[in-house]
Amino acid sequence: MPTFLAAAFSAVGLTTFAAATEALPSGLEVALHRVAAVAQAPASTQAAETLWGTPLDAPVVLHDRTTGTRWRLNAVTGGVESVALRKDQPPANTCIDIDGTSNVLLVLPLPVDNDGLTTLFWHEQWHCVQTALGLSASEGDTAHLDDESGRTAVRLELRALGQALSATDDGDRRRHIAAALRFRALRSGEVASGARALAEEAKVERNEGLAEYTGRKVAAAANGESVLPALVRSLAAADASASYVRSAAYVTGPAYGVLLDRWSPGWRSGLSTTSDLPGLLADQLGMPPSASDLEDIGRGYGMDEVRAQEQERAAIRAQRSAVYRERFLGSDAVRLPLSKPSASFDPRTLFPLGEVGTVYTPLTVRDEWGELTAESGALLSKDWRLVTLGGGALAGGASNWTGPGWSLALSEGWQLERDSDGWRLTRRKEDGNRR
Repeated sequence: MPTFLAAAFSAVGLTTFAAATEALPSGLEVALHRVAAVAQAPASTQAAETLWGTPLDAPVVLHDRTTGTRWRLNAVTGGVESVALRKDQPPANTCIDIDGTSNVLLVLPLPVDNDGLTTLFWHEQWHCVQTALGLSASEGDTAHLDDESGRTAVRLELRALGQALSATDDGDRRRHIAAALRFRALRSGEVASGARALAEEAKVERNEGLAEYTGRKVAAAANGESVLPALVRSLAAADASASYVRSAAYVTGPAYGVLLDRWSPGWRSGLSTTSDLPGLLADQLGMPPSASDLEDIGRGYGMDEVRAQEQERAAIRAQRSAVYRERFLGSDAVRLPLSKPSASFDPRTLFPLGEVGTVYTPLTVRDEWGELTAESGALLSKDWRLVTLGGGALAGGASNWTGPGWSLALSEGWQLERDSDGWRLTRRKEDGNRR
């Protein structure tokens, strides 16, 4: 699996300069050459281009967490050179623009195993071509996958998909696919947003799901192996996931993509910004969405076990939710407005708090006022206009502050103050007046 570190980026400008005056981080050259070997492997490059009909060949920049520096191989000389990003650009595994050219940004340390590195590399390469393919990124609100009914349904779907991919007979495979689609349809009937819930899931599958499908298909081609065993293992591992919000697409997307390869080999050429991978498969197999006979069907996938586990988790979740609400909605919370935020986070750990937003743990945010690092989590509003931190005993002053599980570095001209309404950021005009 690739490293799960995602980001939303603002516009970025970069400059490069020779590395002669800087000491290279330990292991950097080895990492750069590992990535180069993955990028140049003929089986991989051919497989990637065959999938999407266009080269996936963006240059690569590596970010070293320890030193906060970024590096790449010079395409002409082969030497190592450093890359400087603007201060509002957080590190993340993603695709970024450098002087008008798409580049893959990877955060060190890289996956130790070559399969993991290959999957990660081609996952991010796909993000660099998705707009050209007419599949520009669109985030989906999948908070419903964190409640009891949503988690129960998605776990059963994952189990059915795993059996569909493991089956050796098309009849068995179709039976498991039909079950997976029924469990998915269950979510449209049990959440308040109805069918919109599945539309939001489809957005994430078109974004991260297709990227992960690409990474896994190319990794398998690089080894001359079937992609099926790795996908089955990933589905089994996902059954124990702490959170499916946003991250479920990393396993459902590749699963539905590989099943579409079996029954609709040309499916990728017809994708658009409204495509729904499970829907495409259902149409191809003549399986209209249905939530009927779920009790009988569900027992074949351990429905009673899953329900019991999710009921227990729901009770624990309620306690955790109460703790978060006390931390982030109390009068001593620190609230920072966002205007042009860029952020990096782990999509496997998101914790929705209803209409007030989602807790991201950990979270790094940069905005015009500076940089926030919240290792113990922070609450982001649903519209990404406000980030809230736990208050209480704050330390520091001027441009540097720390609180429970977070640190804040303010840009020049900004200050953090507390008044009768709580903590707030203020900025001074040139004449010294606050605004």
